[in-house]
Amino acid sequence: MDEEIKNPAAAEGSSVAKEENSEIEECKKSREEYLNNWKRAVADLSNYKKEEMVRMGTLLSYAKENLFLEFLPIIDSLYLASQAFGKEGFAGVEKQIQEFLKKEGIEEIEVVGQKFNPEFMEIVSEEEGGETGMVAQELQKGYKMGDKVIRPAKVKVTK
Repeated sequence: MDEEIKNPAAAEGSSVAKEENSEIEECKKSREEYLNNWKRAVADLSNYKKEEMVRMGTLLSYAKENLFLEFLPIIDSLYLASQAFGKEGFAGVEKQIQEFLKKEGIEEIEVVGQKFNPEFMEIVSEEEGGETGMVAQELQKGYKMGDKVIRPAKVKVTK
């Protein structure tokens, strides 16, 4: 204390140095805060982009599904025509359609001879004979895209 009184300039320089150190510490804290906020913003943007890509994929999947729902009656008509007039004339067209569907990830649901499954099938009628609950006849083909049923198969089951 005697020293501060004897040398006031030294005491003044010490307080200036303390102020400067304090300002430097504040600047460092602000810098860290801004840097952390920037890192969070970059991570949020990255997460948003990923979520948006998933949403877009889902939207495209629904759009694709609606397209195929419009296309399926045409396939049904070709199938019925081939049944009525013989397979020879329609075999090439049917093969092309099946390849197209396979390429797009659309699969027919196999039902004939299977036990009735309400996830994949819709009962249109019942008939006597055979084991109860078995599919006796497929009246309209069912389709699925991946694990999702686009249209259930319409079937006739035994009772």
